Amino acid sequence: MRWLIWGGAFTTLVMWLALNDPFNAPKSWALSISAFWLFGWLIFNFKNYIQDKTLRQASILTAIFVITLVAAWLATDNKFVGFFGQYGRKTGLLEYFSFLVFFLVSAYLIRLHRTKILENTVVFLGTTLGIYGFFQHYKIDFIKWNYLYNSVLGTMGNPDFAGAIMAILLVLNFGVAIADKHELWLRAVAGFNVLLLAIVIVFSQVRQGLLSAALGLAFISLIWVYQRNKRASLILTGVSIFAGIGVIAGMLNVGPLTRFFYKVSVTYRGDYWRAALHMFMHHPLFGVGLDRYGAYFRQYRDATQSLRRGPITVADAAHDVPLQLAATGGILVLLAFLAITGFTLWRGIVALRKTQGSTQILVAVIFGSWLTYQAQSLISIDNIGIAIWGYILGGAVVGISILPESEEPKKATPSQAQPVISTFLAIALLVVSFLFFQSEKSMHFLNSIVPPKNPKLLKQYEFYVNQPVSYIFKDPSFVLNTAQDYQRVGDTAKAISVFKGLIANDSRNTDARSALSTIYATQKNWQGAITLDQEMVKLDPFNQITLLQLGRDEKSSGDLTAAKAVIPLINAFAPNSTEAKQALTEFGQ
Repeated sequence: MRWLIWGGAFTTLVMWLALNDPFNAPKSWALSISAFWLFGWLIFNFKNYIQDKTLRQASILTAIFVITLVAAWLATDNKFVGFFGQYGRKTGLLEYFSFLVFFLVSAYLIRLHRTKILENTVVFLGTTLGIYGFFQHYKIDFIKWNYLYNSVLGTMGNPDFAGAIMAILLVLNFGVAIADKHELWLRAVAGFNVLLLAIVIVFSQVRQGLLSAALGLAFISLIWVYQRNKRASLILTGVSIFAGIGVIAGMLNVGPLTRFFYKVSVTYRGDYWRAALHMFMHHPLFGVGLDRYGAYFRQYRDATQSLRRGPITVADAAHDVPLQLAATGGILVLLAFLAITGFTLWRGIVALRKTQGSTQILVAVIFGSWLTYQAQSLISIDNIGIAIWGYILGGAVVGISILPESEEPKKATPSQAQPVISTFLAIALLVVSFLFFQSEKSMHFLNSIVPPKNPKLLKQYEFYVNQPVSYIFKDPSFVLNTAQDYQRVGDTAKAISVFKGLIANDSRNTDARSALSTIYATQKNWQGAITLDQEMVKLDPFNQITLLQLGRDEKSSGDLTAAKAVIPLINAFAPNSTEAKQALTEFGQ
């Protein structure tokens, strides 16, 4: 239980400033290390727990989900990204396997009479993140962040993610505050957290955080009213559904509530959702590859997105978890995800029907907090620090739906080998994490120094350039950074070699292609530049900038006819763009 709950809390809280990615990287390590210790526990205990029908069903669904994810990974074109995840997201096979381990262990262990450690931990988390977010709003922070959005980042690095995790914690702390079984001081702290977290979510300006928290609180309130007056609860449910429809319509820029709930970011999410649907329709069986949404986004976005925000603005996630899984894992992964989600929903309903009074309210709190997570996941990504609680709470919903302890199957005698195996697995992941840690630390240092202008210092600088990719695991984004640094200091030969290697390992690396095309154009290697430009057009068809560059390279090579052929390609989707005017001016009619 401690590994389960404290592992989840540490995953949410951990950040490391000396890393290039101070948020997602350490969270992914904390998640996988904790999960593999728990996996060792599962190996020795699952036979006993699956005697229960509900836990057997949960285990089967979890195993099916893992199998579909492995199948999708085997079909992924870039196995490194598919396994460890896209840089800055880290939601590959390893992370989803870890999430599912947390889900299953939570289902095995959490019961209605065993929630104390969960409740104490969420109160601690609520206090910590609430106070930290409050100080961040007033720019009182021990870290001097370079704010791109709002100053309320929490330990998540993004206001949207901070608002989402605080919404889940707000619902859980509300549950602790209203439970008369707890000590008065704990209820008082939890009540304080509810108010504090609501204020900080408002500070973060994350409307979906408030709305998802409101959903969870409304669900608990409906159960409380139902216990006292069924007719009133039905009326309240109808009003809530009507209000919910109005809010959703307002978020979609429809109806009278638009001015309160609509944000332009919702329109941007619509662009990401359409791209995800296009990926899924073209790759229905296994998707485009685990966590490969960003690699395929340019090809499957439409002209609307490209023109709305410019072709340079891209996305590496669908900002909708089911769509993300459909696009990157295909129909089998999507069905497995929907099955385990539907199963959890069903078990939550079963738990409500089997309980009453204060026990039923406890069920409503855990179930409502899981619903809060699900609500925000429809317009966000599976950020590690948030998703870990979606899976812990999902498993908890399953667990609390099971019969009381007196009717549970008898537990087997604990194995003395289990701690050894668990420790071995955790250490194995610790070693892997340490190698990534060294690479992250080296990249962070490299980005903090300025490339030297003195040729005598280039050798030492190149040593630092090579450090991030000198370890066993070489993240493609770090390899790209290395090539760009070689290009920056004038070592064109090495830059070309690294760019070519990147393209050979990942044919969809548009950044490497674009940079290499620029080098070739500088060297007047027009045919090399044109070949890369043409490949870029196939990977990014709604990019008028790339099309214009293709025309310029073809004109420079002496083929004006080919350059003129670019004009109708640009006019087909961006006739009013600056690039369309430039193409007409530079290449003629």
